[in-house]
This record gives sequence, C-alpha cells and structure tokens, in this order.
Amino acid sequence: MNNFYWRTWAEINLDVLKGNMRKIGELSRGKDIIAVVKANAYGHGDVQCAKALNKCGIRHFAVSNLWEAQRLSDGDIEGDILIFGYCDIPLIMDNLAKNYIFTVGDTDYAKKLSELALENNVKIPVHIKIDTGMCRVGITTEEQLSEILALDGLDCRAGYTHFAVADSLNDEDVKFTEQQQRKITEMCHRHGLKTHSQNSGGIIYHSNFEGDFVRAGIVMYGQKPDARFPLPDGIRPIFQLKTVVSQLKTIHAGDTVSYGRTFTAKRDTKLALVACGYADGFNRRLSGDWMVNINGTTAPICGRICMDQTLIDVTEIPGVKVGDVVTIYSNAHEGGCSIEAAAEKVGTIKYELLCAIGTRVPRIYIEDGKETEIQRYI
Repeated sequence: MNNFYWRTWAEINLDVLKGNMRKIGELSRGKDIIAVVKANAYGHGDVQCAKALNKCGIRHFAVSNLWEAQRLSDGDIEGDILIFGYCDIPLIMDNLAKNYIFTVGDTDYAKKLSELALENNVKIPVHIKIDTGMCRVGITTEEQLSEILALDGLDCRAGYTHFAVADSLNDEDVKFTEQQQRKITEMCHRHGLKTHSQNSGGIIYHSNFEGDFVRAGIVMYGQKPDARFPLPDGIRPIFQLKTVVSQLKTIHAGDTVSYGRTFTAKRDTKLALVACGYADGFNRRLSGDWMVNINGTTAPICGRICMDQTLIDVTEIPGVKVGDVVTIYSNAHEGGCSIEAAAEKVGTIKYELLCAIGTRVPRIYIEDGKETEIQRYI
C-alpha cells in the first residue's frame, strides 16, 4: 500500500462481508437474500461488494435508481437488480433487455407502463410497492393491488413494503411492525404474490415473519440498524477510514489552532497534520471532540476539522513521524473511533456518515487476507 499520495483512503474487508452474509443467511431461515447496494453500497463500493456477494451465491440486488443499476450491469454483476425508485418510462423501455426489475407504487404509473409495454409487445418485470404505514411510496389498498395485477403489460413478480420501526424493540413499535407485516402478507397472499418486507431490522429482530425474500442493507456491512441493540454474534463492520501524517510541528502555550481559533495550547504541544477533512467524509461536527488512532494509541484532534486537513495532538505519543497511518473511523463497534461512536456524537446515524465518504477517497479492498483492488472515483 503506497499511502495514496499521503492522503486518505477507506479499507473495505470483503472477507468480513462474506462472513456477515453467511450469518444473515442463517437468520433468514432459508429465504432468498436481496442485497441492498444502493448509494454505492452505503459508501463501501457497489460493484466490488456485489462481486464479493456473487461469490457467496447472492443473485438478487437492490438499488435506488436506474444509474445505480447500470453501474452493476457495467460491472458484470450476475443476478437481477430491483430498482426501488421512480424510473422515467422511456428509459425503462431503453433498458428492458437488462436484468432490471422496476417498482410500481401507484396505479396511474402502472397503467402508463403497461400501455407502453403492450404497444411494444413486451412485458415489464415489476415489484409492487405497498405502503403499510411508512406513508412514503406505495399503494395502500387491495383494490389498487388488484388493478395493477390485472394489467397485461406487467409481469408482477412480488409485492413489498418497508418497515418504519423494525429496528426498535419498543412495545408500540413492535406492534406497529407486526401490523405492517400482517397487511402485506394478507394483501399479497390472497393474490398468490410473493413478498419481501424484512429490512436489516426485520431480519435481526423479526426473523419469524413470513416472506419469500429478505432485504439485507446496513447489517450486511456490519453495522447496527439501531445503536441501542447489539448485532448477532458473527456480524462485524467491514469499513475503516485511514489517512497519514503529512507534517509535524510544535506550537507553544497560547498559540491557537485552525479556523475560528477554537483551540488554544496550554503548553508546548506537538501537532501532527493529517490529510483528511470534511470533504473526505470526516464530519466537521466532530471538531474538538474526537480521538483518532495512531501507532496503537488514541490522540485528540485540535481545533476545527478543515475541508482537506485536520490537526491532532501527538505530544504524548513517542516516535510519531511523517507517513504514519492514522485511523479516523475504525471498524470497532464499541469505544475507540468507530463510525457508530461518531454518529452518536454528531447526532446522526451511521448510514449518513458512511454515505458521506467522499468520491476522492479511494477504496482499498481486502479479500482472502490481502489487498486485491483499489477503486478510485476521481
């Protein structure tokens, strides 16, 4: 590893990803797994993760939009690709020869799609989105479901819903999730339609639910759907964000650091400049309140995180030198500098922090115990 021009990179461990999928397979009770790789696989790299998942036997994927589906196709990923979001109808026709499944979530859209399909003497593969309480995309009544199923231009392969609080074990939330499950099960089973409803929270906390598929998202990457509850044994994070020391300097008592002069040295202080900032995904709200790891020891950041750089206090760490590796976000769940701890500090969820890892950050992939590929986006 060449330290990437003394800048920042993300390490993605595909061996751990495969291990996570084996555990998810056990939790899924024999159901087919739809691997959710939208938003560049939650920041981890969609094509590389999907290739590793193909090696695990995964043949169903889900993305947010047509362009994400095309990335998987261009990467020669095997299996069908469910597109969750709205697709412009002419673009659907342009991509009908590919292995895509489209979502219909309202009757007007379904009718227009069917009409165009019949004009072209084709059938368009779809999953029907059913709103069971999220109040987002989806039909709400069985009458609407019957209307869509009657359209001759559509090949309706499944119905699905999205849980709002499946990651919560609060009694009222559990009841709400069970109510959502009953609605989709009853609606679809009366029409002989396959179903999928279990997201990551559903897989972990509602493994007894009926369905033909499960949709593995954040849990696949080794992160908790809800930070309050532990993951099953055997599921671990696959992600780390790393950088290097690019300069060392000593400042004196009374000197101030970075934008806004929010840090004032109380003594002679040895600073290490690291080449990672908020444009790389190092959340600026961690300024003055985060510990990184260098040479096996934690070190506090000093002052505000800048766009491209951050300063850390290495006064108490002997032997620090330019080029030393610094871990910004670790792959640990508890303590240290985990992405989970960072999310808690800034008042957000780990999904957001993972998706915010910048496109200028190369991803390095670990597989079979060694570095196998580097993905650069710019």
